[in-house]
Amino acid sequence: MEISHGIELFLRLFLAYLVVEFVLRPALPAKDRSQDGWRSVHLAYHAFTAGLLTFLFAGLWNVIFVLRDPSSLPGLLPGFLDIFLYAFVFVAAAHFVIDGVLPGLVTGLRERLNRGEDPEKESFRVFFIGFAAHLAILFIVLLLLSPETPAPYPFGGPVEMIRIWIVVIAFLLVLRPGGMLVGSVIRSWRKDMDSSEEDGLDHAGRLIGYVERVLIVTFILVNEYTAIGFLIAAKGLFRINDTKRSEYIIVGTMMSFAIAVLIGAAAGYLVYPGGIEQFIQYLLELLQAS
Repeated sequence: MEISHGIELFLRLFLAYLVVEFVLRPALPAKDRSQDGWRSVHLAYHAFTAGLLTFLFAGLWNVIFVLRDPSSLPGLLPGFLDIFLYAFVFVAAAHFVIDGVLPGLVTGLRERLNRGEDPEKESFRVFFIGFAAHLAILFIVLLLLSPETPAPYPFGGPVEMIRIWIVVIAFLLVLRPGGMLVGSVIRSWRKDMDSSEEDGLDHAGRLIGYVERVLIVTFILVNEYTAIGFLIAAKGLFRINDTKRSEYIIVGTMMSFAIAVLIGAAAGYLVYPGGIEQFIQYLLELLQAS
């Protein structure tokens, strides 16, 4: 499999992971694991959903090709079988084991070190370690499926599809994962805000963060950098007399902007003409050197 096909396939696998983890996941399996253990409904549902969506994304072009030409199904059956084994069975089993074992391991380590920590901070640590583990699983699936000959692309070639996936992934990353990162940074000051007498709308801050990060990435992708300055200026118009709350909002805003700008700049570099080609050429030189 050519490197461009491999990159396009990995982006599909990674997109499936993001959708399962941040869009379809109803609750963290660790929340009910203490009660139901390995019989947790959330844990089994999440593992099954992860395997199913990874299977669908990994075999996306095969499915479209068969729908267009049903007579091609017999020739693609061996490929479907490999995708089922590696993308569905392997990924579902990996999600079940990782999400079932990891929370207990982290909790046990914390207890052995006698460290009383904020449950939210521990949940973020579990997520970060789990993210690294799931990413390693995706690389293994990529290696297992790489020998497969990809089905013809229905919408252009692999480079065009890579650009589309990068844009979709960029918007997904600045939403929930970006919000989690911002929350982890400002969490230590949240108790001071909770004790404040001034109330706000429920989840309004989170929604504002979603909107501003999506707008920033959009402005970068359409080369409207001036609009980012207007967005920052517009948010700076709001003044709060409470010094603590004002600093809390400023820190959160700067973190939110920084995440959106970094992700947007990376996505913009890759989707602009020549960006993907340069990146692929760099990978080829790196592989040849090794």
